[in-house]
Amino acid sequence: MKMFREPLLHFVLLGALIFALNGWRAKQRPADPAAPRIEVTAAVIERLRAAFERQFGKAPDAEELRGQVTAHIREEVFCREALALGLDRDDTIVRRRLAQMMEFLTGDIAGASEPADAVVREFFEKNAARYAKAGRVSFRHVYFKKEKRGAGTEAAAVEALAALAKGASDETMGDPFLHGFEFSEREQDDVIASFGREFAEKLAALPTGEWSGPVESSYGLHLVRVEARMEPRAVKFDEVRETVLRDFHDERRSIANNEVFEKLRERYQVTVDEAALAKAAAPVINTAQR
Repeated sequence: MKMFREPLLHFVLLGALIFALNGWRAKQRPADPAAPRIEVTAAVIERLRAAFERQFGKAPDAEELRGQVTAHIREEVFCREALALGLDRDDTIVRRRLAQMMEFLTGDIAGASEPADAVVREFFEKNAARYAKAGRVSFRHVYFKKEKRGAGTEAAAVEALAALAKGASDETMGDPFLHGFEFSEREQDDVIASFGREFAEKLAALPTGEWSGPVESSYGLHLVRVEARMEPRAVKFDEVRETVLRDFHDERRSIANNEVFEKLRERYQVTVDEAALAKAAAPVINTAQR
């Protein structure tokens, strides 16, 4: 009985009662109509369901879908509060992603309608050179490795060239080569990738049907015999229709993005500290002096 007369106990009990009463009143109080709303609509739920199915390869059950909704609400609350605090302003990744999403949005609007066939054909005709089949070359070579032969590399190549001109077999000459010795119908870009640009340029000028060289590459020296050449040729629209249509949409999206950007930019007054810009830029190095 003495414990119940203690003032401290009375204070604790009174505080608990007030706390419980405030909690009950908060539950009974109607929602503030001015508070920001987060609506989880049927469209949002379907998007969450589809995303779950793509990720896990199965449709979510009731508990899993409820978890997706809870995670969505949590993300939405934190996202809005982060934007309100301006946390997005100095984050390069967030800013870049938002800019990309804006470009995708304007691009999707531009590509919403399918173009008429005549419009796509006109685009093809204006860019016919882009779709032409590149020239190709078939050749074989004999390789001489500088690291192996040293100062005698060129002399060995010249001697082998003379023997080949007299009918010797190329299979008995030269050094092993990682990429093989015969190349069939290769475009110039393929030759550049395999041997380097200087080799590809010299190859384009070699005669057909005879051994020539030595031709230098990034690997060493080569004797080369061009077997055949296929000249560049134009293609018909129907051969590349899908590629042309894709390129047409890409160009239309790019144009739409630029137009939207210019209109949006008019809303802003942009100033650039040119002095600071010039000071921050790296100096141009003269390649001739370097």
